[in-house]
Formats: sequence, structure tokens, C-alpha cells
Amino acid sequence: MLMDALHASASTGVLFISDLIGFTTGLLITVLLLALTLRAIKLPGTPLANIGFAASALLWSGGGLAWVALIAGGEGRQSPLTLGAQAIQYIGAAVFPIPVLAIWRPFAVLARQKTAARIVWSCGWLAASALTALWVSSVLAHPALSPVTLKNLTAYSASVILTVGAVVCLRRESTPRAVYLPSLMITAAAWGASIALTIARNPPPNWKAGGLISGVGLHLVLLVVLFSFLLFARFRYADVFIRYGVRILLAGTWASALTVAAQSNFLFHLARQGRSPAAVHIFLVFLVANGLLLSFTFVDERFSGWVNRWLFRAPDYRAWTRRLADRLRGLSFETEIAAAVEDAARTPLDLRGARLATVEALATGRWPAGVMEGEPVELDFADGLRKELPLPNTELLIPVAVSGRITHVLLVAPGSDRPGLVSHDLSYLTAVAGQCGHRLDALRREREAVERQSREALLLQQVTEAELRALRAQINPHFLFNSLNTIADLIVRDPAGAETMTLRLAGVFRHALAHSRRPLTPVRDEIEFVRTYLHIEEARFGDRLQVEIEVSPEVAGEEIPSLILQPLVENALKHGLGPKPGPGRLWISAQPEGAKLRLRVEDDGLGPGGRPARGGMDPESAGVGLSNIAERLVTLYQDGASVRLEPREGGGSRATVLLPRLGSAA
Repeated sequence: MLMDALHASASTGVLFISDLIGFTTGLLITVLLLALTLRAIKLPGTPLANIGFAASALLWSGGGLAWVALIAGGEGRQSPLTLGAQAIQYIGAAVFPIPVLAIWRPFAVLARQKTAARIVWSCGWLAASALTALWVSSVLAHPALSPVTLKNLTAYSASVILTVGAVVCLRRESTPRAVYLPSLMITAAAWGASIALTIARNPPPNWKAGGLISGVGLHLVLLVVLFSFLLFARFRYADVFIRYGVRILLAGTWASALTVAAQSNFLFHLARQGRSPAAVHIFLVFLVANGLLLSFTFVDERFSGWVNRWLFRAPDYRAWTRRLADRLRGLSFETEIAAAVEDAARTPLDLRGARLATVEALATGRWPAGVMEGEPVELDFADGLRKELPLPNTELLIPVAVSGRITHVLLVAPGSDRPGLVSHDLSYLTAVAGQCGHRLDALRREREAVERQSREALLLQQVTEAELRALRAQINPHFLFNSLNTIADLIVRDPAGAETMTLRLAGVFRHALAHSRRPLTPVRDEIEFVRTYLHIEEARFGDRLQVEIEVSPEVAGEEIPSLILQPLVENALKHGLGPKPGPGRLWISAQPEGAKLRLRVEDDGLGPGGRPARGGMDPESAGVGLSNIAERLVTLYQDGASVRLEPREGGGSRATVLLPRLGSAA
């Protein structure tokens, strides 16, 4: 008997519980939508129709919840409080088509569509005003129509206006799927609810399913509200609304499922099998509740993700972020980096425009304080700053920080053809700006490193040139001393020869002066200088000296250290051929040797003596000139060049210099 009483009581209250859960779910989702819409009302892309829809849904859900609570609390159906709650509920239904038409009207693109949409819009306002007046009069005065008639009139009026509005405004080929499909479901559910509630209020004789039909009608109304939520969830915080709204909806669905399961015949039948049916029933309801609770998390995650992708078609943010990072890694100019960042922002989000601007693009202090503090800033439609920015209709400013300082701003203009940016889009744009800042910072560090290396190289070059000038300066006094001795000797025995010698000496020093600031000179110029020098030495050697010079055309334009051959020739004459009695021969050559250039000076004189030193020479026997050459080669080429003095087969000495080939001056 106890179980039968419980079963009967549960069956009686199940409709109230179901309505209570449905209206509570709708009320929570409506409050969430209204709060997020009010938070984003000043942002571009937030339709004012959202507020109208939230208000009408709030009236429907709040009035319906109050009506169910009053009936459950024992109030009569004709009491003023109950009638007032019912009036509030159906006024919300009467106003509901107006914000829906506001969403649909922008999709009427043809001239006749726009005219028809304006007519339907006006009819919607007239119908809502008339129905509101009738409902208010039904509570405050003697009603002109019965509540049942008013309910039917409200339901069919909303259904007709929605149907005509959908036919006039929406075209499958020009309306986004996220708008088109919910709109069809809203219209179909509105007609289904109207017909079901009409049948439930005017049941045929002996009709026993009136309660079931009434419940179906009320839940179809809830379905209209739910699909409307999907239609209106197209503003900055839409993804947040969808995430929490779906969670609230699923929680309400699971609560309804628990209510249905708790009063099902199957559970009552199982409970009767035990010694304490009431305790068994409670235990079974507890098991069902835990099973639903465990399944909620699994279903919530997947269903929310599916709805989010279906509504917003969000791109793969991670893939685009990786692609941008790979692209930026190979760019070395700010213009290229800006183009890559703008493309990464514009393409995946289908923006009308995106531009990277420097903070100098505006006068000091004109940027919003939030931007200079590193926070994204959204511009109001009426903000005068939008007219000063280089990108028309900019709606969002994303700061770009380089080394902790805001140097650039990413300007974003979504455009009116796409829904407003949602929080996931904003997070992606912030990540794009972050990658831009990292690359610009890395580019700055790379440039500083290059500049530092350039300064160091310039300093090293200056030091090297100073060393080379000092080393070459050692040659001039030494050569001058020998030449003046020769001229002094010629003045006594051959004054004409002394004059010629003086002119040739002047030519030698003219050449040395012209090349004083040039560390390198072509081989052909160095050979000409050696020829001039040998003309001077002819005064001392006369017919005893025979010279052969061989220069490969392949290396004639190669650059070598200035005055590199003259000390070698002087060494051969002074230490090899000078002390030798009788005639002597001197060979001078410049030939390629693989990747090296070989300079060689040979004589058939007395040959080198002593022990070898650095570079294969003995400075004491070879003289200051050869030691000077070794130091210059180390300064210029480090270990890349060498000089060696060695005996020559058949008598005499051979001096060989190997230099890296630097390319032909020609």
C-alpha cells in the first residue's frame, strides 16, 4: 500500500517536477546569457537583439517557474498571483519573435526581401503590443478573452510571425548554417508546441493522454528557447556562454532523467521484491543518480565540444600557431615579420583586416592605457580613436611587447560580415602578438650581435693596418740606407749614374708612398715595383746580374701584401749574389699552387746559413726584411700563409711564400 501511494504521488507530481526543472534550466541559461551580453554590450559584434531575447526568455522562464511554484504551493489557477505569473510568462512569448526577426533581417539582401522584412517586423511589434495589452487586462480587469484563448492566440501569433519571417529573410545559399538550422528548428518547435498545447487544452471526449500532450507542448516550448540560445550565442563571450549553457542544459536533462527514473514502473516493481520496498526504492534511485552523475562529465565534454565546433567552426589554433612560428624563424626583416603576423591573424579567423602598427603611429598618450600596460583593448563604436588608426574600422588592439616594452600594436578589424570575435579567437590573437614580440626581440638581439661583431672587426682591421704600416715602415729606412750608400759611391766615380739612380730611387719611394695605406696590392703591381728596384741595383751589380721574371696570367690580378717581394729580392742580392764572385742569376716567379699562390725568389749565390727559425728562416742571417715578412704574414693570415728560406739544388738559396688565393682583382 505504501509503495502504491508513493507511486501515485510520484505520478501526480512528475509533471510539476518536469516543468520545475525545465523552467529552472531555462531561467539559469537566460540569466547567464543576459549577464554576458550586458558585459559585452559596448563591444563591436554584440547584437542588441541579445538583450531583447534574454528579456523575453527571462519573462517566459521566470513567469513559468513562478506559476509552477504557486500551483505546487496550493494557489488556485484563477488566483490573481497565478494569473499574473501566467501573464508574465506569455508576454515573454508574445515579445519573443521581435529579437528573432532582428537577427534574421540582415540576411534579407534583395530589395523585395528587405521590404517584406520591414513589414513582418512591424507586424511583430503590433502583435506583441496587442497581446501584452490583452494579458495585462486579463489580470487587472475583466478579460476580453479567456486565458485558454489568449494562450492559443499568443502561441499561433508567434508561430505565424516566425514562419513568415523565416520565409522572407532566410535563404539556404546565403545564410550561415549556424543561423539557418537553429532558425528552422525554432519555427518547427514553435508550431509543434502550439498544436500540442491546443490539443491538450481542448481534448476530445474520453481522451486520456491530455497530460502527456500538455507535457510535450511545454517541452517543445523549452526546445524553442534552447534553439534560440544557439541562434543568439554570437557575440564576444559566445563560447563561454555555450560552454556553461550546455552544461546547465545537460544538468537539467540529467535531473529530468532522474525524476522519470525515480517514478518509473520498473523501479517500483523492483522495490516491491524486497522486504522494505521504500528503502529499496531509495537505494535504487541513489544508484541511478550516481550512474547519471558519472556519465555527466563524459557527455558534457564531448557534447560541448561538438556544439562549439558546429556553431563557430573554430580553426585549429595550435596548427596555425606552429605554422606562424616556423615562418617567423626564417624572416630577418620587420616588414616580412609584419606581413606574416597579419596573414596569420587575418586568414584563419576570416577577418576583414589586420595590421601591425608601431606605437609611434599615434601621438604620445593617444593609445589606451590598457594597451601600454600589455592588455588587449576593445574599442567602442563611438571611440574617436578608431578614426586615427591606420586600419579602418579597427575594433580590437593587441599589444606587442619587445624586451618588456610595448613597441607595436596589432590592429584587428573583424568586419560586419562575420560574427564577433569570441574569447578563443582573442586568445589566439594574443598568442600571435606574443610570437611577433619574441621574433622582433630575437631580431633585435641578432642585429646587436652583428653590429657588435662589425665594430670588433673594424677595430681589429684598424689595429691590423696600424701593425702593417709599422712593419712596412721598417723596410723603407733599411732600403733607403742601402740605396744612399750606392748613390754616394756613384757620385765619386759616375755622377750621371748617380743622377739616374736618384731618379729611380724617387720612383721607388713614389710607389711606396702611393701604397702606404693599402695592405694589399695586385701581383702585377708588385712585380713592376720589383723591376724598378732592380734597375737601382743594376748600378751596383752591372753586367754581373741576370734576372728572369715569370708571372702566370692566372694570378696576375691576385692581391698580395704590399712590398712582400722586395725584401726577398734584397736578401738574395745582399746575402747570396753580392758576396759571390763573377756573374749571378736571379729568378722571380708567381704561380698558382692549388688553393694557394706561390711567390718564389731564387738565386745561385752562396746559399743560406745558420739555423732555421719561425717560417723556415734565420732572421740573423736573412736580415730584418725577411723577419718583417714573417710578422706581416702572421698578422694578415694567421696560420694561412708561410714563408721558407732553404738551399737551392745546384747552389744558392730559394725563398718561397705561400699565400691563400683571395680572388682576382680583375
